[in-house]
Amino acid sequence: MKRRQFLALSALAFATSPTWAESSKKIDFTPEAYEAALESGEPFLLDFSANW
Repeated sequence: MKRRQFLALSALAFATSPTWAESSKKIDFTPEAYEAALESGEPFLLDFSANW
């Protein structure tokens, strides 16, 4: 399978996943929340930016 097709299918599968909508809650970063996310074993995303 070509790389472009693989990436498109992966994005489609991710975008249409019903669990994505349910689990996309945002919380403020705290060291305790980060440690809890690590210990849970579930995948998580850290989204951050820097205004330099």
